[in-house]
Amino acid sequence: MLHRMAPCALLLLPLAAAADTEAPATPTASRAESRDVHDPQRPFKLGSRAGAWTGPYSAPAVGGHIKIAASEAVGLEGFMDHTLVVASGVARHDHVIGFSAYTPKLLGNEWSYISPTIGACVDFRVDTPFADRLPSNTDVLFGAHAGAMAEMALGRGWSLELDALAFAYVGNAIGTGDWTAGASNKLHTSAVGQFLGSINYRL
Repeated sequence: MLHRMAPCALLLLPLAAAADTEAPATPTASRAESRDVHDPQRPFKLGSRAGAWTGPYSAPAVGGHIKIAASEAVGLEGFMDHTLVVASGVARHDHVIGFSAYTPKLLGNEWSYISPTIGACVDFRVDTPFADRLPSNTDVLFGAHAGAMAEMALGRGWSLELDALAFAYVGNAIGTGDWTAGASNKLHTSAVGQFLGSINYRL
């Protein structure tokens, strides 16, 4: 009886060895090739972004952000953006630092989502005249923003993101001319629209 079963056992040994070899590798491989765009087990992403800013003036915007998958339902983003336009002998530039919160599980799956986003920021607004006779004119504005964020996994930790945001700022209105530089005594509000594209990498 045993000598009849021996050939069958020999045939089954390679199959058992293959199953034993492949089984442990599957979780590792799936983790390495994971396309999860929002993964709290690997919560950090770095990204560079560029787009357009429109408000008191229109200009290109460049910056970067760090994204944190705080939980399955909530993500946090810290960002910094910079804009510059030259007009009438004055370089007008804004430097914005802020944060956003978003909800990737509201509308999406493991590899893409569309989410509302909301947050707050600080804008360092500067007018720098080209003429030597005037110093830079600077104000600090405080703002809130809301909009929409869409992100899609590209594989191997990379993802593509698009943002459309509306900002409302409160601060002094600054003005810089050929011979004058000043700021209003009262607080003013200003609105800004921003459209951005980002490339992110999951750490």
